[in-house]
Amino acid sequence: MTSPHGDALAAAVARIAKVFGSVTARAGEHGCGRCFDEGEVELLRTPGVPLPTDLVRRIAQTDPAHWDDQPAIIRRILPQLVVVLAEGTAEPDLMARGPAAAGWSRWPGRQAGAVAGFLEAWWTRTLRTESPPTAACVVFESRVTASSSVTPWLARWAAERSPVARRHLADGVRRWREGLASDHSPFTWWWGTRADEQSAWREVRTWLAGQARTAAVLEGLYPDQRS
Repeated sequence: MTSPHGDALAAAVARIAKVFGSVTARAGEHGCGRCFDEGEVELLRTPGVPLPTDLVRRIAQTDPAHWDDQPAIIRRILPQLVVVLAEGTAEPDLMARGPAAAGWSRWPGRQAGAVAGFLEAWWTRTLRTESPPTAACVVFESRVTASSSVTPWLARWAAERSPVARRHLADGVRRWREGLASDHSPFTWWWGTRADEQSAWREVRTWLAGQARTAAVLEGLYPDQRS
């Protein structure tokens, strides 16, 4: 995170740490005793204590029904979760389901703003990096999962006109090629209704079709759907 856009991501991660650093699980939180032992839950109830990275991953990926107050649990792990996501990890889209289920966009303004700022900085850094820790199309899927929306992330992608961003776009088309002619979206962990998921995927398909017709880098990768 030493480039200018990397510095912005580092600042966003630091903001998350500042906003959520003292948050804990509820005193009466017990969680699912089969998936999380008492020692792990006690860590979540203790402020300022670093959590094992594996615990952060498991919590982010776990169905929210495992907790009495899942939003509080997600707030507790956020300072470390954003580091894991920024540095690169397997199944970031599944981890993004945790914040989505916690309804972060409806949190108080300072908290919601910090999460939104991280998502924006993570996406911008990815689009401007030749070989990001996580492939841009996977980061896109993760951000869509986290926000249950494609619109702002497509707008950012469209605004990035560099060759690097265009190559990421071509990679995305290759990854999604099989689904581009159908309603089978790549958003495996979409948090919302099936109808909303299909609508979001149609928006992506329409946008990609427009990009393909105007960008030479995508020629031959997307069928021309003009009548």
